[in-house]
Amino acid sequence: MDARVSLLWLWFPANLALIVYLASLYLYRLFFHPLAKFPGPKLAALSNWYEFYYDVLLQGKFTTHLQELHKQYGPIIRITPTELHINDPEFYDQIYSRNGRRDKYSYFSGRFGYASDSFSTIDHDVHRLRRKPLNPMFSAKRIGEFQPVIRENLEKLCQKIAQYQKDGQVVPLNRAWMAVTTDIITEYAFAKSYNQVDSPNFQDTLHEALVAVYTTGQFALHFPIVFPILDRLPDWFVLLAQPALQPVVGLRKDLGRKVGDIRKGINEGHKMVSHPTIFHELLNSDLPASEKTDARLGDEAQLIVAAGLITTSWALTVGSFHITANKTIYAKMHEELRTAGVKAGAVPDWHKLEVLPYLNGCVHEAVRLAHGVSTRNPRLAPETELRYGQWAIPKNTPVSMTTVDVLMNETIFPSPREFRPERWIKNPGLERSFVPFSRGSRQCLGINLALAELYIAFATVFSRFEFELFETDVSDVEMAHAYLVPYSKWDTKGVRVKVKQT
Repeated sequence: MDARVSLLWLWFPANLALIVYLASLYLYRLFFHPLAKFPGPKLAALSNWYEFYYDVLLQGKFTTHLQELHKQYGPIIRITPTELHINDPEFYDQIYSRNGRRDKYSYFSGRFGYASDSFSTIDHDVHRLRRKPLNPMFSAKRIGEFQPVIRENLEKLCQKIAQYQKDGQVVPLNRAWMAVTTDIITEYAFAKSYNQVDSPNFQDTLHEALVAVYTTGQFALHFPIVFPILDRLPDWFVLLAQPALQPVVGLRKDLGRKVGDIRKGINEGHKMVSHPTIFHELLNSDLPASEKTDARLGDEAQLIVAAGLITTSWALTVGSFHITANKTIYAKMHEELRTAGVKAGAVPDWHKLEVLPYLNGCVHEAVRLAHGVSTRNPRLAPETELRYGQWAIPKNTPVSMTTVDVLMNETIFPSPREFRPERWIKNPGLERSFVPFSRGSRQCLGINLALAELYIAFATVFSRFEFELFETDVSDVEMAHAYLVPYSKWDTKGVRVKVKQT
């Protein structure tokens, strides 16, 4: 009995202290925090568990839930204890500004275990240091010089589609697009393509690995220790304990090894290709030695490969669905391509394709409806106080907008769910609201590569083939889950087509 009393006396003060601490914390957040005056749900102001519920338990639903909150509380709301979210396209360039310092919110770097890639980099100056040697590799000039590789891979894809046409087989088009964009970015990164277009029925893509990476990353946003633990566990143990996580570890380690092979001279493919390659150039850049470790560049490799294939392949998939589903759109684009002299083996330069009005509209609609990064991406302005209307936003406050909110804004894009290439022909001013690649000093690095692939891919494939959808509808290309990038319903079988006989 005495032992029980002693344990009770130990237990009671500890728990009382915890209760007092939590009560004080919640009172501070609700009434005395610098963001206490901003509108929003009280539960969101109290704890990040509110976000956890929608993003983890409800599987990537926080992005769409924010739209509902704005309808209830207005254009500026407090969505976590420390963060504000704004839904006003006119304010986008204030947050994602090229002028002035913009730091990344450290909380969001936990998504990938505080990786050292440029996307996850918190500090503005460190980001500039890491980004500087990459910028020339993704300039319009360099991507223009890289076009032969893009064309070669698309020619390879067309040869395979022609075989599907001959055999009357169903093409898993979403996997085909992922395979070709993977082969392009891995060739550019390492002078060593993954050759996934050669895979039977496009089975060997990175789709499953990236789903695992992004869904795990959503959980790691709240528990950032996840990735450091996974990195330290033996592969066999991860495979035994949770097979679904093997791609997460496997992809990072494989890309890290590729960087190591370049450093050791094992991968000297760059000597046999006509184009520069990203990681050969990075290893020979003036970056400090601490920025060239296999681990650091392995993180950068995962970013470049994942970003270089998933958003582009998804835009190609979304665009292909709508072009195929609407025969009028297909006919107009096909006729424009024919009139411009686009045919097998005669696809013009990327920049010449950009000036074709209807093709340009199709590319823009594909990217708009694909959304790019679909979750919010906060910025901190440490040097200045931002103002939104009557609201003064304290310095260093994480403030975010979501590209989906701008790209699906009904005022800017009437009937936003519809694929309307004409809207870009009739209103060139829409470019101001074309934000799938973000804006400012941290704008998506691969914008030129993505656009080059989209223009050349649509021109190459749709000038040769006409598809018909097979057991596919619009729900297979609409966002149902936002895990950094958009995913459609989990039970989708992808965008599948049959190739019409000529």
